[in-house]
Amino acid sequence: MNDKILNKTYLTPSWGLFVGKFDDNVLHKHYAIQVSLASRGHLTVTDQYNTQKDFTSCYINSNVLHQFTSAQATLILLINPLSSVGHMLSKKHQKTSITSLNHDLKKLSDVFNSYLLAPDEFTDFTDKICQVLIDFKCGCEAENHVGDDRIYRAIQYLEQNFDRVVSLKEIANNCFLSETRFLHLFKEQTNLNFRRYQIWNKLIKSLSLVQTQSLIETAHQFGFTDSSHYNRAFKETFGLSPKFLSKLK
Repeated sequence: MNDKILNKTYLTPSWGLFVGKFDDNVLHKHYAIQVSLASRGHLTVTDQYNTQKDFTSCYINSNVLHQFTSAQATLILLINPLSSVGHMLSKKHQKTSITSLNHDLKKLSDVFNSYLLAPDEFTDFTDKICQVLIDFKCGCEAENHVGDDRIYRAIQYLEQNFDRVVSLKEIANNCFLSETRFLHLFKEQTNLNFRRYQIWNKLIKSLSLVQTQSLIETAHQFGFTDSSHYNRAFKETFGLSPKFLSKLK
């Protein structure tokens, strides 16, 4: 396997992309939705009942206990469940825990396979991944998989204001709801809580500094109590440690 292919990362406010070998993790769960594609052969996923299943591509829902292993280069997308794309995926898969990737995102396989043949074209690769996700989001929106309009409007508002922390009062007012009603409806429609969005926001903002300063500095800068608190929140959100990210280019 060409080393140029491995240890690559690309981050956006709503999702992160990783290309590498993932063969040393244990059973874990994370807030992010995971979409994975094998470069050749298959990848293996073990669920909470210790049942193993092989996939060429798979979807793992938010907060689903699993172990993921692949000795070959693998593409992993970690998607914020409260982004537009994440919300659409959640609506499509409902309560499905782990399953094969459906036809909506099969284009990802073609894009990944093209990258494997031309690993120098990483920017072109990430641009194409972005386009697949945009097309998927637009297709879902056309089918109106949005649930409660107020909550979908809230999700769009959060994306548009990602560069700052949106308070509960502000987002509730934007939806013309009381804070208590907003929290209840948000949880009901997304099966997640608003606090998780705020943590995601802070962690994504911190990623660019993980490779250039200590965890303690990063933790304090983004409002975490200490490096242990930051490390725990990072693992709960992405299923990876901050140290793993420092190995990527």
